[in-house]
Amino acid sequence: MAAMCVTFTACGGDDGDSTPGKPEEPGAGGTTAYVEPCLDFGSSVEHVKEYMTGTAFQLIDGNNIALMYANSDATVAISYTFTSGLRIAQVTYNGYSESQANAFKAEIEKRYGVTMTKEVNPDDVSQWVYKGTTTINSRKVAIMMMAYKGVVSIMYGLPD
Repeated sequence: MAAMCVTFTACGGDDGDSTPGKPEEPGAGGTTAYVEPCLDFGSSVEHVKEYMTGTAFQLIDGNNIALMYANSDATVAISYTFTSGLRIAQVTYNGYSESQANAFKAEIEKRYGVTMTKEVNPDDVSQWVYKGTTTINSRKVAIMMMAYKGVVSIMYGLPD
């Protein structure tokens, strides 16, 4: 059984023992890299662009409503949606296993003290969603992690 570690990077984390970092390229050699996007909700497009400068992710497309970044081999994408500031941040992993997704879930639960509840599509058990709500940077944030056929997508957003 291969060893797996979780690397966590953050923008604006709210606990005292972490140092915010920038998104990094997923690890090699069996390492699962959990990439957390900039979670400074309400911030400007310019703030997020500045934050992403110098990371392993390149801007693929962007305007005043949305930004899309990807790593060099397009296995991880980060997208941001803006309405009166940053509203949704999403990380999509292509080619990841359920065990790696479970490591991501465990990291989210540990980092934010949230319990993620699982929902399975009764018509296709390979498709599932974990959901939870927590506080990040003094803002109520809904987190949804979806997985289907090797694609894992984690979305952080301000609830309506």
